[in-house]
Amino acid sequence: MKTLNRTLAMFLAASSIALAVPMTVHADPMIGGMDGCRGSQGMRGEPDGLPRMFRNLKLSTAQEAKIAELRKQDAVLMAEKLKVMRDTRVQLHELLKGATYDDAKVKALTEQGALAMAEMGQLRARQHYQTMLILTPEQRKEFDAQRERMISRWEQKRQGRPSS
Repeated sequence: MKTLNRTLAMFLAASSIALAVPMTVHADPMIGGMDGCRGSQGMRGEPDGLPRMFRNLKLSTAQEAKIAELRKQDAVLMAEKLKVMRDTRVQLHELLKGATYDDAKVKALTEQGALAMAEMGQLRARQHYQTMLILTPEQRKEFDAQRERMISRWEQKRQGRPSS
């Protein structure tokens, strides 16, 4: 279970680079699930548009520009995937409130939502890889050290909480 938690934490940390991208460009304020908000995290703490983990890496202006461009390139597609994920979740919730249960509709909605989630993960993974190519070896080393510290803090917070 600890290996699974660590793997999940590493995936979440790795995908954090691209996480804020769709929150900046989506047209539907309900994508994050809150009326008028940009998701649970949004762009809080990112005045320059870069994720927090890049602040201490001493990026050059050219690196910042390249990373910003990477974050923008798939932003519309990521926003569409988030919208599909949200819409299928809402439709499934409405379906389950009904008087009858329809296996075919539930299967179709869950598969559609899962496909959008998988595609979102693929987009995030590609962006993370491309972003790491922009960094120097020293910056990648510092990024990895920051990620490990973040995972450690996350695991410490998780201790004592019941597992779900």
